Amino acid sequence: MLLDRERTAGKYLEWKVRLFSVAAVVALAGIYTERRWVTGAAILILVSALSLRFLPSHAEDSETTEEG
Repeated sequence: MLLDRERTAGKYLEWKVRLFSVAAVVALAGIYTERRWVTGAAILILVSALSLRFLPSHAEDSETTEEG
């Protein structure tokens, strides 16, 4: 219910959006051509965009040094 207004979008937001856009186009191409491997490639691209969330960012590092 309570939102953290100090939270930012993250360092890799632009790359996440780019990878999502590419994955959407590849997925639509795979659906249109009925090629399962193209649709699978789109899923792999989405997983790579998801993995960017777990990379450390400099914003998180500065917060931990300020607190402790």
